[in-house]
Amino acid sequence: MGRIKINDIIADSFSEIFEEDLRTEICNNGILKTVETDKIIIDVRTKIDFIPLIISGIVKVIRCDGKGNDIFLHYLSAKQTSTIAVTYAIEDIKSDIRLKAESNVMYIAIPSKVVISWFLKYSTWLSFYFRLNQQETAYLIERINDIAFENLESRLLKYLEYTSLISNNNTVDKKHYDIARDLKVSREAISRILGKLEKKEIVTLGRNKITLN
Repeated sequence: MGRIKINDIIADSFSEIFEEDLRTEICNNGILKTVETDKIIIDVRTKIDFIPLIISGIVKVIRCDGKGNDIFLHYLSAKQTSTIAVTYAIEDIKSDIRLKAESNVMYIAIPSKVVISWFLKYSTWLSFYFRLNQQETAYLIERINDIAFENLESRLLKYLEYTSLISNNNTVDKKHYDIARDLKVSREAISRILGKLEKKEIVTLGRNKITLN
């Protein structure tokens, strides 16, 4: 994609977040990329060579243990990046998270070494990183609390509400199996609770679709 286009995109998306010099560095060092739904942006057991700065779309962040087990952590959306990936890059260790496109995604891939240098050069980058890190940490703490103290019906509703909010759509396009995998429970349990929620008129079920009423 052309340099003029990336300049315009960065100006439109980040003029109120980053100072001009940082935006110029993003233009000079970043590569504009697009991926389709379900494509992997960063995978497990790989070195973090670049940091994705999300322009549009939704990215799912998944924690993997290397033994075929994984758990959904949170989403990334426009004007965000993965602070976990940044931390791995700083520590120069391989990733144990997977960043997977939940929709068609446009992002700017910036070399990790360049991103790391910004911590010493730009206060706006520090503020951006710490704000996102605080948001991610707060959500993960809430998830731990939900697993420890909330019943599955409450956890499922929070998951649907979060997914709906991120996608800006009250209809969540997901199979029961996919939800069960994200919440680390059985598909039968998810189907049973969704049926219960439909009877309460909290949701309306369709084919691979759940609408929050």
